[in-house]
Amino acid sequence: MTGAEAVRTITQAGNEPDWLGHWRLQAWESYEGTPLPDRVAHLWRYSEPQKFLIDKVEPLLPDGTKGRAIDQAAAMALSDKFSSEATRNLAGLLIQQDAQAPAFALEDEWRDAGVILCDLAAAVQQHPEIVEKHLGKQVPIEESKFAALNAALFSGGVFLYVPAGVEIGTPVHALYQSGQDLEAVFPRTLVVLEEGASAIMIDEYGTAPDASTNGASPRVIAHAVTEASVGKNAQLQYVNVQNWGTRTRSHYTQKIHLRRDAKAVSVGVGLGGLYNKTDVRTELRGDNAYSEMIGVLFGDASQHFDNHTEHIHVHGHTYSDLDFKVVLENSARSAYTGLIRIDVDAADSEAYQENRNLLLDKECRAESIPELEILNENVRCTHGATVGPIDEEQVFYLLTRGLSLRAAERIIVEGFFATVLDRIDDKAMHARLWDYVHGKLRTR
Repeated sequence: MTGAEAVRTITQAGNEPDWLGHWRLQAWESYEGTPLPDRVAHLWRYSEPQKFLIDKVEPLLPDGTKGRAIDQAAAMALSDKFSSEATRNLAGLLIQQDAQAPAFALEDEWRDAGVILCDLAAAVQQHPEIVEKHLGKQVPIEESKFAALNAALFSGGVFLYVPAGVEIGTPVHALYQSGQDLEAVFPRTLVVLEEGASAIMIDEYGTAPDASTNGASPRVIAHAVTEASVGKNAQLQYVNVQNWGTRTRSHYTQKIHLRRDAKAVSVGVGLGGLYNKTDVRTELRGDNAYSEMIGVLFGDASQHFDNHTEHIHVHGHTYSDLDFKVVLENSARSAYTGLIRIDVDAADSEAYQENRNLLLDKECRAESIPELEILNENVRCTHGATVGPIDEEQVFYLLTRGLSLRAAERIIVEGFFATVLDRIDDKAMHARLWDYVHGKLRTR
């Protein structure tokens, strides 16, 4: 099946409107017409773009059934992977696996307030005016070759809409799992917060064992995209958890636009996958907008992580802060590049970014490249970066207190991550993030 045929098949199977089918075809043409990134290019010096090419064009089509609503108790049972009772309190849940019909739940309080949580395919049918206004506006098909590929072939997806003035106090959890071997998947998330709204969202990617691989992690190529529009005086806490299986190659693009007085706390948790590249950008497009990026990355075995972040200050009196922590062991690799850009009209802006890397073994390696692009002199920007081994004196002290070497290293890693995770004010979210980290630590 050719790419154009696959796009038409997806459009017909989903009974999509003409504007979306046309957009998909444009995206496929852009994908085919855009060459692979050059390894000499700044943001591809540490990753091989060929590793993200798909082997075949075979769209994941819906199974013909509609998404099934599940009651809140069943929803919590499906998502019951956390130890603390407080962390099970969710406003909504959306679970997708490959092309199966999604399972979803949303508390009546928020449904009655006009909140929409559903798969993106359903949103296209039921709320076309909202989707057409926002889809592809933060991550257009011209963004990159692989963003165009996602636009052409995404299916299912996640859609969260919060109307003006509605403040959701507990998290919404979206979980996407792939369970088929030798598969290409294209998750896509669209978040829209109107003026004065607020939401907390966990967006998690993972894999399920495939029977054809005798329980081993399936081989998957994932091209995921998240775009979020945060209106005036709105607040978004968005957590992306990358928990792919050990044989997944993952390319992820995330873009958030902030309007005047808006605030976004973006948390990236990188734990899984074999070969990963991530591009995250927040654009501050209104006075007094505030962005905070938090990164937690834990790599082991031969995992490869390549992360690039951007804070783009378009308007003045805007503020950004980034804290990205990396822990590596065995022969894992990490490359981090972070850009702060202050545009000409962004006077009186402040920005800070920090990247710290902790290496537990001699074979692992980390690169850290902070960057500043300042086009207005009336600003304040600072940055810091470190790469270093675990402190032998700290380890020795803990050993003298009767701890094993593994236990001592775990305590030091927890202390290293604590400074960034403790920046999360929401108690339920804070507990959830620690559960993710502890889950990785338990595999050591």
